[in-house]
Amino acid sequence: MKNSAVYLLTLCGSFILLGLIFLAPVLKSLSNPAGDMIYILFSPLCHQIPARSFIINDYPLAVCARCLGIYLGFFLGTLIYPMINGIRNREVPLRLYLILFTLPILIDTGANFIGMWYTPGWIRLILGILWGSILPFYFIAGINDLLYQHKNS
Repeated sequence: MKNSAVYLLTLCGSFILLGLIFLAPVLKSLSNPAGDMIYILFSPLCHQIPARSFIINDYPLAVCARCLGIYLGFFLGTLIYPMINGIRNREVPLRLYLILFTLPILIDTGANFIGMWYTPGWIRLILGILWGSILPFYFIAGINDLLYQHKNS
């Protein structure tokens, strides 16, 4: 598989997942059973607590604000990936970048979990976008490297 195919599949896949997140409440408001199926699809990945989710048509999105940010950030990171890394690059960024992008969401999630503070949805969204935006740089390069090693073994 060519590097461009990995990139395009990642971009299309992340776009579809993002679309499903917004489609679920719309379908639910129309009493379409496909909406329930989308909520079920995302339920192993997100707690889906309505109070921590953005609302469309009186129904929460298929994921909470933080998870929405992660999916949105992943999509945006994938969009800019070729401009920063190039399609053919198989080298993942330094782990330091992953640590720096992970710390804010880790601290906030931990503090919310133990009750130190409660973060509003828009901050959860921003922290999710921040973390999600770095992930494609590891994911796409990692898949490309894995395929390269498999091809040459």
